[in-house]
Amino acid sequence: MFVRVKTTPNSPRKAVQLVEGVRAGGKVRQRIVRHVGVATDEAELVRLKELGEYLKARIGHERQPGLFPPEQVIEAGRGQAARPDSRPLRVDLKALREERRIVTGIHEAYGCVYRELGLDRLLSSRHRASSPALFHTVMARIANPQSKRDTVRRLGRDFGVSLALEKVYRMMDRLDGKFVDRLKDRVASNTEALLGEPLDVLFFDCTTLYFESVAEDGGEDALRAFAYSKDGKPGRVQVVLALMVTRSGLPVGYEVFPGAAYEGHTFLPTIEAMRRRHAGTEAVVVADAAMFGQDNLAELEHRYIVGARLRNLPGALKERILNVGRYRAVPGGDAGARCAGCSGN
Repeated sequence: MFVRVKTTPNSPRKAVQLVEGVRAGGKVRQRIVRHVGVATDEAELVRLKELGEYLKARIGHERQPGLFPPEQVIEAGRGQAARPDSRPLRVDLKALREERRIVTGIHEAYGCVYRELGLDRLLSSRHRASSPALFHTVMARIANPQSKRDTVRRLGRDFGVSLALEKVYRMMDRLDGKFVDRLKDRVASNTEALLGEPLDVLFFDCTTLYFESVAEDGGEDALRAFAYSKDGKPGRVQVVLALMVTRSGLPVGYEVFPGAAYEGHTFLPTIEAMRRRHAGTEAVVVADAAMFGQDNLAELEHRYIVGARLRNLPGALKERILNVGRYRAVPGGDAGARCAGCSGN
């Protein structure tokens, strides 16, 4: 579809028409879509041609909605034409194509938090050259968690950051046990500073994290192993992740264990690591029954709340729990109660 100006011999009148090509009988013919008007001078011709362009945009939008409505396009053209030093810019929106995309906000907002938490200073001085690769990888993972190869591609495509995949692998080699310990200590100190008060309740649980790739030797090593998968991926090697969070869900710390580890055996090491990083913490630990075997209870020095099936408890303890006369209201609680004859544990 285009705007056509048709002249008449021996006449100053010029007809402005909106025309499109149609195929009929194997031939392409021009069909008049709309008669815009007749101009008798150049000023009228300019205005009619502008009107024709607007009608072209509006009819095209009705047939196939575009990125912008025609009203916005024509208003933008008028605003530009109002300046004597410029001309209206005609843009065919259907002919636009994306050449590059830049996403802003991730590096600026999360990068500020990253630096405020001191995460940019975790690598040792001799490995400081890998700090930019670590920073950009973390930012890309926040935007969209993907593999390292896809992370590099996304950084270049969406963020305009050129990062070689080899530098990412080299950076990953720097993240040894000492680095992880420094990271956990930094997270612990930032958590305490954010809370502004001692930790009073900690929730503990375990999950499994599986790996998509399996090496030719079966994929197992000292850490990755085949075992029961909570992700429903029995055919993938995995690790066990033990996590502790506050009552508001803020992570306090984590530990990683071999994929075949029994989750009950992860409890005490995680508690001990938490005690080292949060000295003096006397929090009540909340976990499900799998974590509170007799061996764990004998070693545990914290107060705890254990989830257990009532029917599996000894009769004497079951009777004490079900005796509502032994409970009293807790001041400030909504509907909570405490067993007057039960121990602090």
